[in-house]
Amino acid sequence: MQINPKQDQDQLAKQDAGFTLIEVMVVVAIIGILVAVAVPQYQDYIARSRVVEGMNLSSSAKLAVTEAFASRGTVPMDEATSGSFTFAPTRSVKLIEVTPSGVIAIDYQISVAPEGKNTLHLVPTNEPDANVPKPLDLSKPEGSTWAGGWSCRSTETNLLSQLLPSECRISK
Repeated sequence: MQINPKQDQDQLAKQDAGFTLIEVMVVVAIIGILVAVAVPQYQDYIARSRVVEGMNLSSSAKLAVTEAFASRGTVPMDEATSGSFTFAPTRSVKLIEVTPSGVIAIDYQISVAPEGKNTLHLVPTNEPDANVPKPLDLSKPEGSTWAGGWSCRSTETNLLSQLLPSECRISK
């Protein structure tokens, strides 16, 4: 058997050729599919974390309402809490306000949720663990027996359900 030096060089050249075009295209296609699935999931994850940020920022408003109710009783809570808490808009949260009934409305920036579907309501209630808790109107006498409970499960919330934390979703 004779060894042909030309044949050995051809075999070495084929071994060192690297990836074929087909192999590279398959890898790129797989990466593209993974990105197509991962990017929307990541964006929802970031938006949900921004919703939780708004709920955390509302703690001073909840405290203001609770203190106003404890000290003044059933009065319009927007007036009773005026000046009790301050809020500066963030990248995620546009506005936190107390309504006359004591409900805290958290409006999110359009980077979190589209306009018109970007408000979460925290309602004062005596049944915070109920699927759809009955909100109390702290400005009227029927709200005079409030135990200090809050719930983020409100029928007034118009925030997209996939952005709500699990404890805020109303199960059907």
